[in-house]
Amino acid sequence: MYSAWRENDPFFWFEELGTWVLTRHEDCTAVLKRLDCFTSDWRRLGEGVPGELVMLQTVDPPEHPPVRRLLTAAYRACDHVALAGRTASRVRALLAGVDGRTADFVDEVALPLTVGTICDLLGVDPPDLALLRRVSPPVIDTMDAGLRPEVIPAGLAARAELDEMIERWMSDHRPGGMFAYVSQKLDGLGADRRLVMNSLRSTFHAGFESSARLLSLALLAFTDNPGVLPKFTVNPESAVQEVVRYTSQVQVLARGCLTDTEVGGHKVRGGDGVTLIIGAANRDPAVFREPDALRLGRDPNPHLGFGRGLHACLGAGVASMQARVLFTELAGYAGVRRDGEPVMWDSGTLRGVRALPVTLSRGGDPACATPTDR
Repeated sequence: MYSAWRENDPFFWFEELGTWVLTRHEDCTAVLKRLDCFTSDWRRLGEGVPGELVMLQTVDPPEHPPVRRLLTAAYRACDHVALAGRTASRVRALLAGVDGRTADFVDEVALPLTVGTICDLLGVDPPDLALLRRVSPPVIDTMDAGLRPEVIPAGLAARAELDEMIERWMSDHRPGGMFAYVSQKLDGLGADRRLVMNSLRSTFHAGFESSARLLSLALLAFTDNPGVLPKFTVNPESAVQEVVRYTSQVQVLARGCLTDTEVGGHKVRGGDGVTLIIGAANRDPAVFREPDALRLGRDPNPHLGFGRGLHACLGAGVASMQARVLFTELAGYAGVRRDGEPVMWDSGTLRGVRALPVTLSRGGDPACATPTDR
């Protein structure tokens, strides 16, 4: 569908949602960079936004910079070498626990790995995984609220549960993590406390949920492309970026137009919505040669999987590190086999795998990811 849109009508008006739909990489990139014309903060266009949804990703200057600086400083103050070491140990332990048997990769590897990593980064004890499995889906559902407004109450209730956890962590944390840094600096910053707390909640949630979806989609891609995974170790940094491009877990980003302007030869009026189809932009043949191929050595690779500009993903480095560590380990496995069809999440915004039955076998000579059992 995306390729048909891009080839036949790459910039069109979707009346039902009152938005322009953009599928070309050039057009999507232009919108993400033009802060003078396009906003992530729908309050600037007169729309009501629940206070729980006002966070780093949904505000512009002047609110955005002080909070971004605070969280970026907290992120950089962490010991990322030690974090990578703990992540590697966790990867080996999780893989050892499923070695040679059928397991749900999402539930038994990806989610516990990403929860552990983000809690290490934040400097807090991991919460119960059952709680996160319950509250995370309603949070994700609200990303599609434009299509399904009925999901908003459940999403706000789920955020309230996470907010209790975030508030507790402000006083109950270990030294050296992001919470330790933020709790020391927040009072003298002059930033809106609720905005900071909402942004910490979002950092935590994206840190485990979005990262787990990336890892699960990546393994699905490797099982769909036998023989590619063993090549991961040739250039792990490049391989991770290609996996992010190829899987495009963030399928859609939305912006509002602040003033009459032009993008890609099309006039866009102030007040119009603009929907960026990131999944299509990341497969644009005008930018990526053989865009539907998983080419781990792709260079250059200007994908939009982590966003671009002011609202680019804060935790892209940690998400990439986890993928690098995990798939470097799995590249040496003798067998990486899918034992059934994946179950996908029903989300138009954040693509993901709900269940992925696999058998991961370490023993034997490293070969390649085995073909999917059908």
